[in-house]
Amino acid sequence: MGERTDTIAGLDDIAVPEYIDERLAAKALVNGLGLQSVRIVECKITRATANGDNYMSDVFRLAVRYVAEQSGDERTISLVVKSLPATGQRGPMIEEVQAYTKEATMFRDVVPALSELTGGMFFAARCFYASDLPERLLVFEDLKALGYVTVNRQAGLDFEHCALVMRKIGQFHAASMRFAEQRLELLQRQFHFNMFNPDHGEASGQLRTIFEKGLEALIAVARERWDGFDQTIVQKLERLAPVYIDRLRACLEQDCEADGGYRVLNHGDLWSNNMLFRYDPTEPTTVQDVAFVDLQLSFYTSPGVDLNYVLATCPNYETRSRLDELIELYYASFRDTLEQLQYTARPIPSLADVRREIRRMEFYALVSVVSVLPIVVMDHTDELVANFENLIDGKDAARARDIQYNGVNYQRIVRPMLIEFNQRKMLDI
Repeated sequence: MGERTDTIAGLDDIAVPEYIDERLAAKALVNGLGLQSVRIVECKITRATANGDNYMSDVFRLAVRYVAEQSGDERTISLVVKSLPATGQRGPMIEEVQAYTKEATMFRDVVPALSELTGGMFFAARCFYASDLPERLLVFEDLKALGYVTVNRQAGLDFEHCALVMRKIGQFHAASMRFAEQRLELLQRQFHFNMFNPDHGEASGQLRTIFEKGLEALIAVARERWDGFDQTIVQKLERLAPVYIDRLRACLEQDCEADGGYRVLNHGDLWSNNMLFRYDPTEPTTVQDVAFVDLQLSFYTSPGVDLNYVLATCPNYETRSRLDELIELYYASFRDTLEQLQYTARPIPSLADVRREIRRMEFYALVSVVSVLPIVVMDHTDELVANFENLIDGKDAARARDIQYNGVNYQRIVRPMLIEFNQRKMLDI
């Protein structure tokens, strides 16, 4: 399919795929709202996210005026279209990690079931429509229209925001354990890997580039520009580099049930870009709820995946001294939800069990700090857009890493974390 060349509602910096149109809006409304037919009166397409806020997808907002043919009433609705293109550096990566298939299954089959199990808990937007022809796309209700907004990822999340996330992911994990009693085969078939697809053998070049080049950049900065930093840590990172991807893969592919551990359905990509928050309309500084987006890397394995990732990438500097409190908040929510669901398939895991799963997957915390956190806290710059292409290719990728790993906020967070990782023997090979 082609792309429009006209400028649509401020989209002068990105082409709108021609399959995102009134016909798509009509299909989504009929499917999502259970209508027999609709007539689209107006459909305005705008960009839904800023440059650099999405890596594997392009996201558009559709403001739709329509008439439901049964009633004749004219109504308005806001929809979000997530397109996962087959072009550029993203195409092979999307295919390798099965991003579309996973996300479509999550929104069609899993999230509605988790919500129903928990009495209507709101985990994520409703999906109105999903299709992989002519291109891979999903159409959602617009969380912004429901009062949810993104936060400043560079600043990090304060304790109240983190606490809300930990409670909600605790409920999500617990509901998934109940869901596994009913649909275990689905979880084992669709969500048996995170980013290393066993059907693809070696990891793709794109995946290796993101992780290995990031570690190389960190080593160079720590060696050359960090005054007073323990150089034995840098030397350990240098020795780790050749086996970094293998260690990550071994971490993610552990059989966590073989030694008495347990599995949940992990979000799989739980960082601040993939969360939207709703605030009290009378007290705008009081956060009330969080919803999750981008369920394209969901993974049925140890909860240590989500927990290490979110605790490594989301808290602001001040909140990082309170991680134990956040783990306890997670556990209380997780335990209470399992009790409410009358879960009896196995003994409810203890707080000690949760901490054991975090330790099991702790190498993922190191990878999150080295490879994801620099993107999260990257300083805004007019020099380049930190999109997926620019994280992979050429001089823009090198420049992006230079900005990321030299960022003041990143260094303030990562230096003490590397010291802690070293003390925990995580850098030893």
